[in-house]
Amino acid sequence: MMLYGLIGRHLGHSFSARFFNDKFAAEGIDASYRLFEIEDIRQLPGLITAYPDLCGFNVTIPYKQETVPLLSLLTDSARRIGAVNTVRVFRQKEPVEIAGGDPYVLEGHNTDAPGFAMAIEPLLPSPEPEGGHYALVLGTGGASRAVIHALRRMGIGVTQVSRTPQPGIITYDELDPEVMEMHDIVVNCTPLGMWPDVDSCPQIPYDALSEGHLCFDLVYNPEVTEFMRRAAAHGARVSNGLQMLINQANLAWEFWQSPRRRRYMSRRVELHHPDGRIDTYPLSIADISYAPDGSVAAVEVTPFTEEIPGVTYLDDTLTLHLPD
Repeated sequence: MMLYGLIGRHLGHSFSARFFNDKFAAEGIDASYRLFEIEDIRQLPGLITAYPDLCGFNVTIPYKQETVPLLSLLTDSARRIGAVNTVRVFRQKEPVEIAGGDPYVLEGHNTDAPGFAMAIEPLLPSPEPEGGHYALVLGTGGASRAVIHALRRMGIGVTQVSRTPQPGIITYDELDPEVMEMHDIVVNCTPLGMWPDVDSCPQIPYDALSEGHLCFDLVYNPEVTEFMRRAAAHGARVSNGLQMLINQANLAWEFWQSPRRRRYMSRRVELHHPDGRIDTYPLSIADISYAPDGSVAAVEVTPFTEEIPGVTYLDDTLTLHLPD
C-alpha cells in the first residue's frame, strides 16, 4: 500500500486526510493518507526514513518555505514561487543500482498557485474596472507567495500587506479608504480566523469595503470566517478557501502520479529483461521514467561512439531491471 500524508505543526483542522482517504476508497486506489505533526522541519528526514512506504506528502503552515532547502529537486513553478506545498518521494530501489546512490530523492512542487487561480477566476468582480483588477494580499508566508504568483500570471496587480514594514510591502496602518478603493480584491493569506481561533481576523478597514469588492479567505475551517463575515456585512462578495483546497489536492495527486524522469550518462549500461536476457551498452545515455513507488516504468538507451566533451559519465555500471 502506498502512503501519503501532510506535514505541519497543528493539523487538527485539516481536511486533507478525509479528502484523500475518501478518494482512494472511491477509486479503488491501494493507498492511505495520514497526518504528520512535527515541531521542527529538521524532523522531516527521520520521518521519511521511518515510513518506507511514504510516496509523497503535502506541506502546510509553517513549513512551505522551510521545506525548500531539504529538497533535491524543484519544479519550475516551485522555484519561482520559493515555496512548496507538495513533495514526492523517490527511493533508491533495486531497478537502479549505482554505488553511493542516495536512499531517496525529494522533489517539491507548488499546487497552491494553480489551485487558487482556478478557484478565484470565476469570482472576479465584473465588469473589470478601468485599468484592470488590483488585489491586496494579506500576509507574507508561503501561501502568499503562491497567491501573488497566480495573480500576476492572471494579469492582476498586487499590493502585499504585512504587520511589519518591508521593502515593497505596505503595512496594515497604511490601509486607508483610498487604498481600499484602489483594490477590488482582498485575499487573506494569514491563518487568522482558522479553527480554533475563529474570532480573529486581519485588521483591515472593513467599513471601506463595498459591493464592488471580492474578499477571498484561504482559510476553509470554519466555513464562514470572521474575515468573510465582516466583509459581507459591508456588501462585499466573499469566498473561503475550500475550492482552492480541493483544486490543489487534485493537482497534487496528478503530480504524485506523473512519472519522474532522470537521465544518466554512463560508460556501461546493462538492461536486465524479465526473461533473463541482458543487453549491454558501452558509453550510453539512459533516460529512465520512474513509477510513483520508485520502480522503473520505462527505459530508453541511446548509445554513443565517443564521449561528449565536458560531460561527466558514471564510472560504475548502470544496471537497470526492466518491468514485466
